[in-house]
Amino acid sequence: MQVEPGQILALKARYEAVRDTIQAFVDLEGYNLLGSPLAEDDVSEDAASVFRENADTAIEVARHFIRELNLNIEQLDQAARTYGLAEDTNKTNIQQTGGL
Repeated sequence: MQVEPGQILALKARYEAVRDTIQAFVDLEGYNLLGSPLAEDDVSEDAASVFRENADTAIEVARHFIRELNLNIEQLDQAARTYGLAEDTNKTNIQQTGGL
């Protein structure tokens, strides 16, 4: 991935927002995807089993995507440190809050 140095922090923030949104969905709604049979017949139980397997797969894919986002966020953070962008951001934040 190639990112202009001036865009590193903005991209990192976008990745963090996407990660947080997906993580919140998995945390809040993952349990609801597990699905129970709607009736006590064989067809309903089979359908619930298949749905549960698909839900488990979807949740695992989402968790894998979150892990990949975390790796990319860490790489962007390292790139920001390499370019001295993190220090610039911290200095700006301190100045805006009246710390300097």
